This record gives sequence, C-alpha cells and structure tokens, in this order.
Amino acid sequence: MIAKREEEISALEKKIAELREYDKVCKHRKEHLKNTTQILDEILSEGKISDVNLRMLVNKILIHQNEDKSLDIKFDMNGEFNGTVSMFIEPTEESEIA
Repeated sequence: MIAKREEEISALEKKIAELREYDKVCKHRKEHLKNTTQILDEILSEGKISDVNLRMLVNKILIHQNEDKSLDIKFDMNGEFNGTVSMFIEPTEESEIA
C-alpha cells in the first residue's frame, strides 16, 4: 500500500513539473504575442508599415513567376502566422514592353 502511494506521489510530482513547464511556455508565448500585437497596433495607427516594422514581422518573402505570368508569393513570418498567398496580376502595357 505504501509503494502504491509512493508511485502516486511520484506521478503527481512529475505532473506538477510538466504543468510548471507548460505554464512557463505559455507565459513566453503570451509575451511574444503581446509584442507582435503592439507592432501590429502601431502599424494600424500609422496607416503604413515602416521598413523596421516590416523587418520585425517578415523574415523573408519568396516570389516565383510561373509560366502563365502568375506570381506565387510566400511570406516567411517571424511569428506564429505563416501563410502563403497566390494571386494573378494582370500585365499592364508598360510591363509588356519591358
């Protein structure tokens, strides 16, 4: 009976340690999101994005022109909101001349 209780205590201590680590990770992610939110609020209040803010949000932008002249654009973000957007841009007369 004592061995069973010691096993339960050990399991609970392990669970407590896991929950403390989870809490630590959650606090870190919350702080990171708070910083990202502040940057986004600043961009929205200014109505434009500065070079510094863009560099804080975006790690790199990959652009690929397909054979049909459409572009594939991938944004590698410095946050938890990575995504890819594909769109077709109609060529203008100026771009056809170039």
